[in-house]
Amino acid sequence: MRSVLIVEDNRDLAKTLMTGLDPLDVDVRLAFDGREAVRQASERLPDVAVLDIGLPVMDGYEVCRRIRALPGGDRIRVVALTTWGTVQDRRSGADAGFDEHWTKPLGLDLFVDLTRRQLLATVD
Repeated sequence: MRSVLIVEDNRDLAKTLMTGLDPLDVDVRLAFDGREAVRQASERLPDVAVLDIGLPVMDGYEVCRRIRALPGGDRIRVVALTTWGTVQDRRSGADAGFDEHWTKPLGLDLFVDLTRRQLLATVD
């Protein structure tokens, strides 16, 4: 089964995003801080990781770098979902290894559609 890791410190938003992915029939895991995200990814690498940037403990840029450094981390799709949307934020995200940069607020239907596209883009 395909899997998505959602890393978001706003627990209500994280649960809403998780519920929104129900129609995709994927295993969705949640992490609420950067350290937990890296731990979960190291236990089971997701097909897609959706990361907030402004996370407690470790920011999303560092989480992305650490996930990319895991065995197989280069094969997953890593996406920023954040309010940090400046040109410099996007550059920093690309430098850290993000595949895409989505800016909040993002409607749930669009989130599901974009996540579906990321799942289709993953390498088996």
